[in-house]
Amino acid sequence: MNPDEPLLLKPAGAYNYTTHIRSFSTRSSAMKIAITGARGTVGQKVVQICAQEGHETVQVNRTDQEYDGTPKSEMRTADAASDYDATLKAFKDCDAVIHLAAIPNPVGKPDWQVHQNNVQSAFNGFRACGELGIKKICYASSVNAIGLAYANQPLKFDYFPIDEEYPVNPTDSYALAKQEAETQAKAFVNWFPGTKIAMMRIHEVAPKDDVLQEHKEDWENAAVKQLWSWVHPDATARACLLAVTKSDNFEGCEIFNVVAPTTTQKTPSEQLAKKYYPDAKIKGDMSTSVSFWTYDKIERVLGWKHTEEE
Repeated sequence: MNPDEPLLLKPAGAYNYTTHIRSFSTRSSAMKIAITGARGTVGQKVVQICAQEGHETVQVNRTDQEYDGTPKSEMRTADAASDYDATLKAFKDCDAVIHLAAIPNPVGKPDWQVHQNNVQSAFNGFRACGELGIKKICYASSVNAIGLAYANQPLKFDYFPIDEEYPVNPTDSYALAKQEAETQAKAFVNWFPGTKIAMMRIHEVAPKDDVLQEHKEDWENAAVKQLWSWVHPDATARACLLAVTKSDNFEGCEIFNVVAPTTTQKTPSEQLAKKYYPDAKIKGDMSTSVSFWTYDKIERVLGWKHTEEE
């Protein structure tokens, strides 16, 4: 699944969130949060969890939409990639922005379109926040920022697990655009002092069983090239909200891996690494099905935990 892919939902209020979902937010003060790409898989979950935690939301999408019944929510229309003025208007009076809008993958799309759309969408979102004085920003980057699933050259990795300092090597339009968005964010926190931008390197967003099925159906592209990893939609939404509610815990721009702590496989990760990426150095204990990505930074800084096992 992709973050911008529509998700069928139960009516608002029908969700029975578990205790850990109810209690993860600081609840210190309610905010008004603009969410771009609010119709996407992650966007809809973010809207839900924001409402659950008592925040107001502004759901921003490229085309007009009817009110969906979410408490304390309103609908605004803006194509962040092509209409800066509409984006500025959509963010007006908001305290924070969770910026999810993007073309979700380069498959079957011209490279120029993917790159242009995603780079400009990031820029317009960051610049609008700067103009309006919005200091709390979450942006949906991707694990693909390092160069991964859509690479046009053979994948090589220096080491596992991959942390946020890993050297990037994009060879496709989608990865390049995400890496450039991260560069933009580092510039904008200096351009507008006091701004906090959390760049969330999100992995494939779907329940584990769905991702496992994709891995079985396309082992080389869906499993090997994506390092057998995944992240649950609910966990992703919590991470995005924590990025703005816990922004006092970091300065400037920070990159966070957003992944499940385990792979979809029962095979030990070290065994998979040695078979498919034998030149990569193994750092730490990968004798179990632990993720190929580190996740200690987001746990330490934002207090996020990926508790969903399926």
